[in-house]
Amino acid sequence: MALPALAQKSITSGALADTNGALALEIRSVFDPMPPTGYAPLRVVATNHTGNDHGWNFKIISQTQVFRAENQHHSRFQMIVPAGGTESAQFLVPLAVSYGETYGRTGQMLHIGLDVDGVGHRDFNEQSNSVYDFPSIAISKALADTNHSRLKDEVEKRMKSSSSRGGATSQFGSVYAAVDLPEDWLGLSGFDIIMMADTEWLSLKPVQRLAVIQWSRLGGQLDLYSTASPTFLTLGIPSENEGKFASLKAAILSWNGKDLDAEKTVARHWGSNMREKRLTEAYTGDTGIAPNKKPDWGLLESIGLRQFASWQVIVFLVVFGILVGPVNLFVLAPPGKRHKLFITTPLLSIGASLLMIVIILFQDGLGGIGARLVLVNVVPEETAAYVTQEQASRTGVLLSGSFEMKQPALVEPLALPDTPWVKLKKDSNSQPVQLSQEGRQRSGNFFQSRAEQGQSLRAVVSTRARLELKAGLTADAAPEIISALGFTVETLFYKDAKGATWQAKTPLATGQQVKLVSVPEAELRKACAEVAELSEGPIKQRIEALGNGALPRGSFVAVASAAPAFTLETLLSIRWNQDHVLVFGPVVQP
Repeated sequence: MALPALAQKSITSGALADTNGALALEIRSVFDPMPPTGYAPLRVVATNHTGNDHGWNFKIISQTQVFRAENQHHSRFQMIVPAGGTESAQFLVPLAVSYGETYGRTGQMLHIGLDVDGVGHRDFNEQSNSVYDFPSIAISKALADTNHSRLKDEVEKRMKSSSSRGGATSQFGSVYAAVDLPEDWLGLSGFDIIMMADTEWLSLKPVQRLAVIQWSRLGGQLDLYSTASPTFLTLGIPSENEGKFASLKAAILSWNGKDLDAEKTVARHWGSNMREKRLTEAYTGDTGIAPNKKPDWGLLESIGLRQFASWQVIVFLVVFGILVGPVNLFVLAPPGKRHKLFITTPLLSIGASLLMIVIILFQDGLGGIGARLVLVNVVPEETAAYVTQEQASRTGVLLSGSFEMKQPALVEPLALPDTPWVKLKKDSNSQPVQLSQEGRQRSGNFFQSRAEQGQSLRAVVSTRARLELKAGLTADAAPEIISALGFTVETLFYKDAKGATWQAKTPLATGQQVKLVSVPEAELRKACAEVAELSEGPIKQRIEALGNGALPRGSFVAVASAAPAFTLETLLSIRWNQDHVLVFGPVVQP
């Protein structure tokens, strides 16, 4: 039985259905167009009107085209649809990022291959475009219905006036219906900003609101538009404006319920940080960097410089050329015995290859070394920690580059400075990225042999970790802190309810208690600045802000050399010799 022909409509606007009704498939993207990074949530409904159970197997390839180089991210999903039944699911599809030269971008293509067990195979494609020099915004239908075209026109006007290198079309955001928002923050991970009306926010299910809050704690900006004057408290949003903590970025903006001021709205987001550029440019430093120049990214610098010994390659090739040429022709297979060339030449080639492998193993070894920066925002009232991790590594010989994540996480490669050891760059010399994800298994060129690479990771980790303020202390007594973090912190700062800064003068292990001493706020600023030097872009700014007054009263900042429960493990053959951990959040009051 062949799979019936499927009449295809745009994935972002409609359905895919067969002509005779025996098998029906609807695939609809929550966001139109899809974001340029992160995950794209696809809502899938499969109907099976045949008399047999069928497995529906989806192979999805997200692809970007840059200067004749294709960056791809592969993923697989499966549904079992019983006879006469209908099944629905939401696929979180990892998206390829436009690494490499920004000129010649042709947007993003989604290839969907469908195999129905015992029936047949069909392929579908969907093309989308986005603007490179403008943040990735998700705008709700309530805001977009009467404003989207004017917002797009304003973006186009600014693009032309600034000579921007934007994409093929000018866009203002990806339109979505609030009811369709995903229940997992990963489905929002490709956006810098989410815009919606406060009435839409209140209509969301609690799990959807939690997903948006988690996304915001990991770097997103939530803009809520209201015709009234609600507070974060009445909207059920934790906020530093309500005396809590500084990790959630949200704003309440006024509108008349119909029209947005296009100029002011675009101006509000023009020049904002963009996740796509953070991945493709923020860590690259100067283009054309000299082979032995110090990299700009502090974490990459911390693993040390390594010279590319090109002279060894030249010597090896010269020696091999002498052996396979004159020595082979006049000694091993002299005139009259030229038939020996059929034996000596392959043997010399095999011997040279084995020797090269031995030299590489001796010089580079197996596995690699690396350093990680782990930023942990502990939120006790949500029994969660929000982890942002950056890591840089240099590898020798890898027997495998595949790894499994223990928890759901977004793992994205970073373009690095142009050195002989770096393969992912921001110019046309960049190697195309070929990644794959199936469940929690990741493979592709996240890690490669004899290379330097970096990755950005984000995850929500369930935990009951916390710091507690000892009860029963008098108002003028020095605060005492009890740790339930699960790891030892070497440095601890606490800002009390009056705004005074306190520090622990000794390390604090979990289960222990320490009495703090008063210190100038400059000590906190210095400690945050030292950690911030290891990072780049928005993460660096965020760490610096903690030391420059952004830390709310009643909160702490701590520095540790290891936090196993919150460190996101990737390739096990990498020896992560340096872990730099900065953890912050509210102190639980008695």
